[in-house]
Amino acid sequence: MERIEKYGYIEILLKYKGTELVLDHCAKFTCGEEMVNISAFWKDSDSYAVRFMPEKEGHWTYRIEIGEGVLQGEFECVTNVGNNHGKVIAVDTHFSYADSNKYIPVGTTCYAWIHQTEELQVTTLETLKNAPFNKIRMCVFPKNMPYNNNNPDCYPFLKDKNGKWDVNRPDPKFWHKLDKRILALMNLGIEADLILFHPYDYGKWGFSDLSQEESLIYLKYCIARLSAFRNIWWSLANEYDVIFAKDTHDWDVYGELLLEKDIYHHLVSIHQMITMYPRRRWMTHCSIQSSEINRILLWKRDYGMPVIIDECGYEGNLDMRWGSLTAFEMVHRFWQSVCRGGFCTHGECFHQEDEILWWAKGGWLHGESMPRIAFLKEFLYGLQGEYKAVENGGDPNQSEEEKKENPFFQRLAKAPKDAVDTFTINTCPQKIVGDGYYLEYFGGIRPCMANLNLDEDRDYKVEVIDIWEMTRTILVNGVSGKVRLALPGKEGIAIFVSENK
Repeated sequence: MERIEKYGYIEILLKYKGTELVLDHCAKFTCGEEMVNISAFWKDSDSYAVRFMPEKEGHWTYRIEIGEGVLQGEFECVTNVGNNHGKVIAVDTHFSYADSNKYIPVGTTCYAWIHQTEELQVTTLETLKNAPFNKIRMCVFPKNMPYNNNNPDCYPFLKDKNGKWDVNRPDPKFWHKLDKRILALMNLGIEADLILFHPYDYGKWGFSDLSQEESLIYLKYCIARLSAFRNIWWSLANEYDVIFAKDTHDWDVYGELLLEKDIYHHLVSIHQMITMYPRRRWMTHCSIQSSEINRILLWKRDYGMPVIIDECGYEGNLDMRWGSLTAFEMVHRFWQSVCRGGFCTHGECFHQEDEILWWAKGGWLHGESMPRIAFLKEFLYGLQGEYKAVENGGDPNQSEEEKKENPFFQRLAKAPKDAVDTFTINTCPQKIVGDGYYLEYFGGIRPCMANLNLDEDRDYKVEVIDIWEMTRTILVNGVSGKVRLALPGKEGIAIFVSENK
């Protein structure tokens, strides 16, 4: 009997010449009292396929009715091992793997890497193998922008006799390539944050002008074909508000379709250029374009879900402001995002005469931020339990009751909301707190000392962290109560205070 790991997938191929792209609920998978309905999808000229990701161990049977035929079978779902921890889920304002293992998104961006040559795609995977990234933002459709305007070797759809894309005729070559690359990422432990729509077409191909009917046909096909892969995230759009052929109603329809059709309930987001998308029940987390990292505090409050700054700018040297961050600034934005209770995504845009830029095409990394992001990732994964960001402005050593009695806070309570928000993000320390430890990041300020007020009844170690030099240095050990420490007086410094247990 075939054995499939929990959170792995089984694919059953069926010979059938049909005309529909998706055959809804034609397959039933059963394990004990649990029964799951699965849709088949058109795979090539004479076959359909059914893919299923078991999320329960045990003996499974299946029955598939397609056309006049019936196919039955069975398999054993066994314990997941290695880096197979299942899909990623949102838990409050953090993430976790389905098997409860820790997941902290440390992402990167390679929008059109699957639309490059086979050789360059392989190079991108080799680069990722030696990088810290566990999430990659990538597009289904090709992009037409500076440094990224080449025609790929195949497209998601074939054209009709009038030269128009026919969404009812997926190109098997393209979809096989997409499957292959998502599975390669899965084997590396990397989540594929798949961007379903984007505006970077500018009349070249016409994918950004698909009608609502065409878009829904395409989206249903994506769900039927790809949702059984545990490492899929759905990003409805990059810069949704400048895809002019669509409006809010259209996006809501797509989100609701994902809720209905994706039985695994993978993560769903939508990314903006101008206006953040209103909170919706189909959203699992915020995917945000902004350099205003401090506002993570406010977005978490307003949305009540995880916040990822998926586009904070890119390390590079282009003549566009968004593509010319220093490596230090990129690393700083990662630390700042974490210490505001959010997460950040990397990207790189160094000018190359061959126009192979990581942000667009993948290939090689040239910058200096990547190893320093790896240093942060290692630090975060080394923390015990879950941490939370400090969210209140003013004196962090003053209790909420004391603030109520303070005339200043009484006056602040009467101020306009925007003024209170500004005060909060300007005075709240960049600090996360866990069980027996806290991390405070000073960012662009350069204190030469720190005055700590530690518990008198406990024993602490204090380290200074240099985010650029990637060092952790013990300042003092075995201290408690009021402690005054000398700091380096430079940018990019944090202190980590942990209880000796």
